[in-house]
Amino acid sequence: MMRGAHIWIWMVCCGLACVSCTRHAADEATSLYEEGKALREQGEPVEAMQTFLRAAHSGTNDEVLLGRIYANMANMCRQANEHETAYRVYSLSATHFASSCDTLHHAYALNNMAWEQAVMGQKDLALTLAKEAVMTAPCELIREKVRETHAAACLFAKEYDSVLYYSVPPADDYLLMLRGQAWSYLQEDDSATYYARLLLPRTTNLFYLDDIYYILTHNDPCVTKDELRRMASERADVQKGLEERHAKLAQAVQLLEQDLARKDCPWGQLLLAVVIATAVTGSIAVWLVRKRKQIELADRMRTLCNAESVKNALHWNDYPTFCQETDQQLNGLAHTIQKKGLNEQDIRICVLVLLGLSHKEMADLLNCSPKSIGKLKDLTAHKLGVSGGHLQEEMLQICSKGCKKRSKKV
Repeated sequence: MMRGAHIWIWMVCCGLACVSCTRHAADEATSLYEEGKALREQGEPVEAMQTFLRAAHSGTNDEVLLGRIYANMANMCRQANEHETAYRVYSLSATHFASSCDTLHHAYALNNMAWEQAVMGQKDLALTLAKEAVMTAPCELIREKVRETHAAACLFAKEYDSVLYYSVPPADDYLLMLRGQAWSYLQEDDSATYYARLLLPRTTNLFYLDDIYYILTHNDPCVTKDELRRMASERADVQKGLEERHAKLAQAVQLLEQDLARKDCPWGQLLLAVVIATAVTGSIAVWLVRKRKQIELADRMRTLCNAESVKNALHWNDYPTFCQETDQQLNGLAHTIQKKGLNEQDIRICVLVLLGLSHKEMADLLNCSPKSIGKLKDLTAHKLGVSGGHLQEEMLQICSKGCKKRSKKV
């Protein structure tokens, strides 16, 4: 009894220790996540990325928290214009949100994946992911975000009329900018200028300022030099700050990519290489065994058959006698081939191929040219459902089966 009680106490202690470790990991991950967000807002992307990575590797099993951690890292990749990496990390975020049954954030992650594919020019995949996002969480918030993704995908695909369809007002700044760009590409100067001037006082985003500057320069005949100088100055000020920030973001993304590379465990690649090597080695071994058996069988057939007798039989005009001689010397070969619908000429070709004669030797026995032998071999092989190069192998297999049947009778 005492021993049983000790076991129960030990199991309870282990369970409490596991719960304690899990809670500690969750608390540590939450703390690191909040710290990473603060560092990101303070304009320290490298330190923020390091903190997010520590949070991701803290051992927490909080799927929602992990989804948010990866979403923040993916956003930083997007800001650095590393769209392929951003797509990959958004997919990790989507996986964690799906595991937690957080449908809303799962849908946001799917839409973010769709947007990255749109930027990379993969319109079909982008629209498929966007549709999946709406199906995951069919609410107005997701529909608005998906509308932006649709408009962006159409813009990058140069389908400007579709951009106008998806960016109808009321719309946020991003959709207004896409609408202005679409009108500009469609050479509708008044409409393009209208949306550019509408957005100008509302944004300091360099992406928007670049497009506004382009539209007003190329589409607005009334734009003044003072306006252009002022916009150029604003763009330069923003650009200077963003260049420094972009350099830091690039370093942060490099840290993330190194972590992802370590995550793609080399052991998996090594295992795959071992499996491939084993498969190749096995295939070679099987081929060598088959080849050896074929060589042994061919030698045995040459020993078994009276070559001169068979060659003489090939010259006989008496077809039944020829078949009888062939069956006697070559384990019922003629009878088996006749069942497959082959004629006398085909049987002669098969026997000569089995004996390993050259095209010239075959031509002398059949009273035809060596060039005709190749065609005859191909026709015969076609009737048997094999290629001309595998005709001898097929004959060896038929004779081998004949040998087995005879041994059983004996």
